[in-house]
Amino acid sequence: MGNLLHRRFKNNLYTRKEVALHNNSLDCWIIAHKKVYDATPFINRHPGSSDVIIKKAGQDCTKDYDYHSKSSKKIWNNLHIGYIKS
Repeated sequence: MGNLLHRRFKNNLYTRKEVALHNNSLDCWIIAHKKVYDATPFINRHPGSSDVIIKKAGQDCTKDYDYHSKSSKKIWNNLHIGYIKS
């Protein structure tokens, strides 16, 4: 399933192992509050540099996510592709 299709279905469920496979600058998924985000299209637009996101690729970055303002978090809504399986 391509990234575009993933974004279309926000109720997809993923394991942490599945998310961990998306761990580089060309395929970068992150987890925050059990939500899965495809951060790939945002990497080069992140104000803190692309390295900040790439270092967290494939991982849970809830603490980093919580650091951001409400307006910054709204950007992530468009990147939301699913949830972590409980």
